[in-house]
Formats: sequence, C-alpha cells, structure tokens
Amino acid sequence: MKLKNPFIEQYKTRTGLVLMVLSFSYSLFAQQRTDHFIYPLNSKKMKEYMLLIHLPLSYGAVQASAVREKWTALTDQWKANGIFVSSFVFPGESYIVASKDSVTQKDIVSNELKVISTIIIRASDFKEAIQLAQKCPILEQEGIVEVREVQPRPATKTWTAEELINKKIIQNLYENILNNRKYDLLDSVISPDYIGIGNGEKKGVTSFLETVQAVINAFPDIQWHIIDLMAEGDKVVVRWTWTGTNTGNFRGIPASNNKVTDSAIVIYQLAEGKVINAWLQGDRLGVLMQIGVIPSDLISTSPAQNVTAK
Repeated sequence: MKLKNPFIEQYKTRTGLVLMVLSFSYSLFAQQRTDHFIYPLNSKKMKEYMLLIHLPLSYGAVQASAVREKWTALTDQWKANGIFVSSFVFPGESYIVASKDSVTQKDIVSNELKVISTIIIRASDFKEAIQLAQKCPILEQEGIVEVREVQPRPATKTWTAEELINKKIIQNLYENILNNRKYDLLDSVISPDYIGIGNGEKKGVTSFLETVQAVINAFPDIQWHIIDLMAEGDKVVVRWTWTGTNTGNFRGIPASNNKVTDSAIVIYQLAEGKVINAWLQGDRLGVLMQIGVIPSDLISTSPAQNVTAK
C-alpha cells in the first residue's frame, strides 16, 4: 500500500497550489536578497556616520563608469533600508577602511589621494558602519573609505515666552513708534527708570526721546530697518541700519543735504515689559564722513574700523 504524503496532498487543491507558488516565490526572493533585511530600520538605535571616499589622483571617468552599477545597487539598497542619509554634518573621530581586511585609526596623509565624495549613512555603531563601508566598490580600485561618526548637531535655540514678548516690544519700538513718530506710545515701552544713552542723570521717556529726537531733527525722513533681532534672558540685541537725508542741524553741524546710512548694534535690557537700560555701538565716524565733516580720503580704513563711507 502506497502511503500518501500529506505535504504533497495539500497542493492538489487550488488553495494549496497558490500557497506553493507563494512559498516558492518568497524562498527565491529571499535567496536573491539575503542582505536586504540585515539592517532593519527600527531594530536598533541608529547613529549617523560619514563615509569620506578617497581615491587615487589618477582616478577618472573610466574608473567611475566601471563601478557605477555597483554603486547604484548599493545605495539603492541602503536607501530602501533607511541607511542612506544626505545632510551637512560635523565630523568626529575616524576609522580608515583601506580594504575588506584592513581597518585603522591612523590619519590619512597622502599626496596621492583625493576626496571625491561624502556619503552619510546610518548604523548602530562603528563596527556596523565599517561593515557597510567595506561594501563600497571603490575598495576594488585602490580607493580608501574614511568612516567618521557624526557629532550631534547644535541644539536649536528655543525662545521663552518672555524673550518672545521682549523681541516684539523692541520690534514695535522701531517699526511702529519711531518710524511713524508715535511718541505718545513711548510710555508703553520705556520704563520711568530707563537710563539714557549719554544723557547723564536723565531718565525715562524724556531721556530716550531727547537722544532720538536729536537724530530725527537732523534727518527728518529717517527710517530704521531691523536686520537681526535676538533675545537672551532679560536682554534683546538688535542690529539695524537707518537711512535719512541730512537737512537739519546735527550736533551743531550745519545740514549737508546728503543722503546718509548708518548702522549699529544695540542691547536693550527690559523689566516687566519695558526698557530699563540700553547700550549702543554705532558708526559715528561713518556718519560724519557721509555728511562731509571728515573727508572720506583722509582716513585709511581697515576691517577693524568697520567704517561705511558712501
């Protein structure tokens, strides 16, 4: 009596036939792509590594063409597995992969090699990153792969609620109050305890307005333009430029009718939503040169002086 093989009998039905085809297809696929599932994206905590590709100086288009298909297949596989990354990074310590059997931490110092490419990959540790680097086809062409761990990127500044409010106060001071000459609103942003810039014992809105008014009287069409605005704790730093026509007396100097541009950095200190102190670093010399008090060719400017002459 011939015994029936239950494993074979199940494929005599239509359902069994489908199962057999699917089973065979999966087995064939698994054999062809055995390395496709080696690095599952969520199985480990991944880090980023930089692969710096060093190649001989003589390396050219012919050599690159010879391994293009291998590179494409490798990077496609890495992309499919979430290994391939492309971004700006900060390099850290490095290992040198000179071949499939050679790994060292010695620096590369050579006049015979050139860096032609940078690839960013993900791996769980240096060991795995090196194993991935050893798959690079340029190792077959006297190339070297330098493996570096990517250092953590600097944390992005997050403004506190107070810092955001303080920035808005200073922005409003320039773009709304000063540019539109709404002096009646200064009480809302300038503290009675405000210490003026160069006004001795004077305080509050009177001190602030006296300083600003002297500039506005000399340049009636003056407009401030904020370039940078940053906050840290109770201080706000603003970098601005202003433009105006010198049609009025400027600190005892007669009007020149010249168009003038000035720039400065000002640090404001705030308390309870109002400015209590300020420090300004401007370009007074540049203004005097532009209105014609000081000849522009009289002074040899240097980067350290940072003089703007129009």
